[in-house]
Amino acid sequence: MSFRPVANPDPACVQRANERLCHLWSVPNLRPHQEQAGINMIKGVSTLLDVPTGGGKTLAFWWPLMYHWAPDDDTEETRKNLLVVSPLVALMGEQAIDLIQRGIPAIALTSETPNLEQALKDFGLNKFRVAFISPEMAIGKFFHQHVLKSEVFQANNIGLVIDELHAVDEWGTEDFRVAYSELATLIKRLPTGVPLMMASATLPPILRTSVIYKLGVSTNYDHLAFSNTKPNISLSVRILQHKLGSYADLLPLFLENTAGAADFPQTLIYVNSRKEAEEIQDFLRHHCPEAIPVVAFEFYHRYIAESRKVHIQENIRDGTLRGVPTTDALGVGINFPPIKRVVLWREPRTFLSLIQKAGRCVRMMSDRGEVILFVTRASYAQHLANLEAEGEGSDAESDTGEPDDAPGVQAAEGEQMDREAAVEVEDDGESVPVARRGKKHSALSAFEAQDRIFLSHFIVTSQCRRKPWNTYFENDKKKPFFMPIPGAPCCDNCDPDFFKVDAVAVVPPARERPGRGSKPTAELTTAVTDRLNLWRSVTVSRDFPRQSIITGKHILPNKIIEKISERPRAVTTPDIFFSSIEWKWGTHDNCRYGNEVVAVIGDVLRDHPDAEQEKRDAAQREKVFLELTAKANKQRREKHKAIFQECWDAVYNITTEKMVSRGRGATKRTEPERLCQPFLALPRKSVCVSLITT
Repeated sequence: MSFRPVANPDPACVQRANERLCHLWSVPNLRPHQEQAGINMIKGVSTLLDVPTGGGKTLAFWWPLMYHWAPDDDTEETRKNLLVVSPLVALMGEQAIDLIQRGIPAIALTSETPNLEQALKDFGLNKFRVAFISPEMAIGKFFHQHVLKSEVFQANNIGLVIDELHAVDEWGTEDFRVAYSELATLIKRLPTGVPLMMASATLPPILRTSVIYKLGVSTNYDHLAFSNTKPNISLSVRILQHKLGSYADLLPLFLENTAGAADFPQTLIYVNSRKEAEEIQDFLRHHCPEAIPVVAFEFYHRYIAESRKVHIQENIRDGTLRGVPTTDALGVGINFPPIKRVVLWREPRTFLSLIQKAGRCVRMMSDRGEVILFVTRASYAQHLANLEAEGEGSDAESDTGEPDDAPGVQAAEGEQMDREAAVEVEDDGESVPVARRGKKHSALSAFEAQDRIFLSHFIVTSQCRRKPWNTYFENDKKKPFFMPIPGAPCCDNCDPDFFKVDAVAVVPPARERPGRGSKPTAELTTAVTDRLNLWRSVTVSRDFPRQSIITGKHILPNKIIEKISERPRAVTTPDIFFSSIEWKWGTHDNCRYGNEVVAVIGDVLRDHPDAEQEKRDAAQREKVFLELTAKANKQRREKHKAIFQECWDAVYNITTEKMVSRGRGATKRTEPERLCQPFLALPRKSVCVSLITT
């Protein structure tokens, strides 16, 4: 069965489609590209919607449907359907619910769909206007059998939407989500002539060429291209001034004279591991001004409960949460209009991922935002080396560390960490994504090599940081979208004064890895363990009397006692409970319990002096004594030399009235006779003795 295009769109129907969309989504009017993309679809013209984040791509998806159908115009003749392929299973349900709430029958066809087989049959019988589906299920046999072969579906399907188009090349590889590279199979199974709407906010030319080739799309498609540069966000790169694990460089995120939570712009802090997300939450809560409640900071990663994820997302939207340290699990495909600042704690693996994260900052054209990238000194030096090796096939990696947010998955070079949000997408059980392993030194593709160079350029350039961004996406060849805001600072290279950051220090000093000291003896280990067991028993009786719920093991777990007993001499301040020995009861309530434990350990250590440390201290004292003695001797010699020189000059400069001739030939001269002339003929040592004697 073939798709029947609308050769000459009815102006009245076009106007009605615009009004329906504006009414359902409460917008004053549509943008030209939204209408144009929709008209292309009903005319049977495939469209590449290359529009930045916040550009309203999704409204363009539903325009062809609204041309034929509306909630108040539901007849058998108008009931058309759209198929939407999305990489994010976790969001499909939310997208379907959003449409249902607007009166549009929709369904997310995933492995979590109740009675999936019946749901597939229902969509095949045209009972839904929109279906969201993953690429794995889209090319699977059940979807083919129950939907694609249905004559009812074929007669009413008006288009295929492929959202996040860049994922076709980024993820459609032989070892990760293979189904993306096989979407051409789905296209061939659809009714002949069905148009595609392909959408992405981050599609560089080299990736666009690859994606179009993989999908088997002819060159006869309409490319609606808009620049994804966002002049309303300020860009900066900061080299870490403190130890990586101290997180002290995040302190300038807090403004001086903070009066309340509103003075902390809503911020997403992207990290490369869930451990960093959790530690940064603790850091922000510990150092935030009293005017900001500690609950305004919450971490997010894929391993927290689903109910917790929904709660955090809702609190971001309503403004309750001000700072969210997160892995790549948060942000992809999610609309967070309030976000005014995006921080990247160390660079992501690809430049494309960096731009995707930057795009999540301020979705409204009239808002101003800021994107800050933190890099280590070693990483900065590595990026400089990458540029020097450009064209020489360098395979050096930046010092970004290995992500631990997806156990068992080792990312290859150039691989984007945004995959984490989609690793869990396996839907229909017909294929399983294979983790990349053992490919750390595999050859880079042309896209990966180009991406790496642009990431290095962005980080180390002394020119405008928008230059590599715009060059990467060829934004100068596209229509502008976001208009510049007068007075908005561009980047730290163009407006350096705006981005100056005062030096900061953490008090008390945060230590990433406190010294272990010498290995404790068995006697010391036993003493520490016994005293801590006693302390926690006394503490429970003192602070939680007449109850049986909270026990000593609840306050001070055995594993914390073991860690402390392994390195008791390192427990000198409660700061250790923020970093190396993570103990929540040791850090809350102004480190009350932390201070008590430090005092307990101090008492034990006084009874068990460190013999090795005493030897080192004695050696150090001897070294300092010798250095001071040598310095004193040197000062005495210098003083004697100064006295001698002063005496010498005094005697040497005394002359008589007698004139004598000195020198020969051209150097011959007449000068007053020096009184000490007889002494000058003597050896210097004799002169010194004579002068001293005199």
